Amino acid sequence: MLLLACPPADLPGDSGDSTAPTDPEAPVIQSAEVVCYLHETGDRYYQWSALATATDPQGNSTIATFGTLAATAGTVSLGETPLACGDGNCQTSWREGQELDVECVNVDTYSFTFSVVDADGHASAPVEVAASQTTEP
Repeated sequence: MLLLACPPADLPGDSGDSTAPTDPEAPVIQSAEVVCYLHETGDRYYQWSALATATDPQGNSTIATFGTLAATAGTVSLGETPLACGDGNCQTSWREGQELDVECVNVDTYSFTFSVVDADGHASAPVEVAASQTTEP
């Protein structure tokens, strides 16, 4: 007896992916980046900076004042720090050895996940980015 298996057919309106639907009223993170650099003015130290832009269907002014930036190395959580947000622009920065347990010399080993919420409690989908090392801005 010969049995053949076929993949399930897409249902009408199904995009074919297995991701959960997105809340249409949730904010959306449009862009995000994390960089580190050697700060050389005065004291020398490595500085980290994280920036994101987000939009919200109810208006960017409804994005909560604080979002979250989480750091991981592989599957290991390295901690979280708040993102200060205003009118869709979110940012945070920290000196190496403070806030998050990350080192600029190992920048390629980390992933950073941004998330924000709006005044109604709708959470954005998390956005994960890799960090990069740059020169002082």
